[in-house]
Formats: sequence, structure tokens, C-alpha cells
Amino acid sequence: MTFSAADTITPSFETWINETVQSFLMIGVPAIIALSVAAGMIYVMAKMVLGDPVTGVRAQGQINDDTQTDAVWDEGAITAARHNAAQTRWDQWHTDLDLLIDYPAIHDVAHEKFAVRILNTADAAKNAREAWEDQPHSTTRLQGYRAAVEAFDKALRNGEHQAKILGRGPSLDPVLKRVMDDAAHLVEILRRTDTTDDDRDRTMRALFKALKPIVGDHAVEIPELEPFVTKQLTTTKTK
Repeated sequence: MTFSAADTITPSFETWINETVQSFLMIGVPAIIALSVAAGMIYVMAKMVLGDPVTGVRAQGQINDDTQTDAVWDEGAITAARHNAAQTRWDQWHTDLDLLIDYPAIHDVAHEKFAVRILNTADAAKNAREAWEDQPHSTTRLQGYRAAVEAFDKALRNGEHQAKILGRGPSLDPVLKRVMDDAAHLVEILRRTDTTDDDRDRTMRALFKALKPIVGDHAVEIPELEPFVTKQLTTTKTK
């Protein structure tokens, strides 16, 4: 096949659109649809070449609006979000039965290297937050809060790692280990499908009593013990 010089000439935009419309008509596409498609092509091509000054201005204005609102997230908000995330993880170690039973070393104050460190840094972060919230524009207090959150998060991550290594092994305080071994047995009974309602109620009562000294007020937030806690609250109100 040979090409003449005329074949290499790029058709005009108008010719290209006209040929496109004709091709649609030849394959049976109605004229109104063919013209609509052509109009759409013209619009798209115009946007590619000229841009869209209307939407462009809107987009630019939207970006400017966002950046004017303290860049959406300021340093204080980021620090508070990190603190909330760390505190949520720490709370979970008090309410998740599997974590409590399998890795109780995180609550064993005999392990000062990480258990006590978590408690101390958690309190320090809480106090630093309160100080910053009293003076939210204080750079010094914000820096102190940020450092406290960093220390809390680091201590918690280290404690989580160490607790998962130790498990419910012999390195635990003997009293704590005995309590958690008994708690593990109670959890097994509680989760058995053949446990009667009466046995389930007695098991939840015993489990609550065993865990309360370890997790404190968080014991009422343990999901598996919710029926027992609800019953206790209802009984107390009716007295």
C-alpha cells in the first residue's frame, strides 16, 4: 500500500468532527445522538486545550478555603488524636477478655519496666492534656503535651510487645497468675454453648469479682459481662 502526500495531511478539527458524525450515521446511530456525541467531543477538546476557567476558579477557591482554616489539622488536634488512639488501645487491654486472660503481664506491677511505665505515662499524658486545654495557645504546654503523648504511646507499645512475649507464664506474680488461670477457666465455661443460664450468671459473677481488682472500673465495660452488670444495676435501682 502506498501513501500520497495528501494522506499525511492532518485533517482540520471541523473535518474530524464531521467525519465522526458521518461514521456514527453509517452504523445506524440516530442523527440526534450522533450530534450529541459530537457536541460532547467538542466540549472535551475545548477543556483540554483551553481549560475550564469556571471550575478551575472554584477548585482554587476551595483549596484556598481549606488552607485558611488552620490547614484542617493543627498540631494540637493531631496530638489529641494520637492521645485518643493510644488511650483507646490502653482501655482495650482492660475490657478485651482475650487480651486480659492471655497477656495479663501488662497489668502486673511487678514488671516495673513496662507495666508501671504505662501507668505513669498514661497519667502524665492526661495531666499534660488538661494543662494544654487550659491554655490552648501556649506553645510550651503544647510541646509538653506532645512529648507526654509520645512517651505514653512508646511505653504502651513496648508493654504490649513484652506482655505478648510473657503470656500467662511463670514470670507473673504468683497471685496474679493464679487469678488469671482461674479467670481463663471461667471464660471457657462462659463461652460454652451448653452452659445453663444459672451457671452463666454465676460464672459472670465470679469473673467480675476476679477481674475487678485488676482492671478497676473498666470491669463494667467488658462486653461478656454486660448482662451481669445490667442485672446488678437494675437490682440496685429497685432496692
